[in-house]
Parts: sequence; C-alpha cells; structure tokens
Amino acid sequence: PAKFVSILHYGFLDGENEITTGEQVEKWAGGHENYTFQEINSVTTLTVDIDTIDEYLDYFNQTYPNALEKLKELLN
Repeated sequence: PAKFVSILHYGFLDGENEITTGEQVEKWAGGHENYTFQEINSVTTLTVDIDTIDEYLDYFNQTYPNALEKLKELLN
C-alpha cells in the first residue's frame, strides 16, 4: 500500500475557501504531483515528479527540500 500517490490539481485553497475557477486556477489545473516509494534492503527511496508551470518553479525549488526533509523525519 501507498507505493504510489498521485495528486491532480484542480484548484487551490484561500483560507477556508476552495477556489476552482478563474485565471490562477487555469494556470495550475490539470497539473500533477506524483510520489513513488520504493523500498530496497530496508531503504526507502522517494521519487517525486511534478508537472507545473514555470511561474511556480521557484516556489517548488524553495519549499520542496524542506518538505521532503520533514517527510524523511516521519519515515525514520
């Protein structure tokens, strides 16, 4: 279980509000985040594939290292 997780973006949250239409959503909607977990000899390797637009590359490059480090802590 949980060897592959795929997230399809169809909107975003603004506080408690789910936004699923509009210009910002159109840029983002349809993008995926795919996470593949592979365990070999008790070592788990995570492969992340992100489908995003150039506008969000800096965001992912800045936030993902910290997020992945937190995930690593949870798995240990």
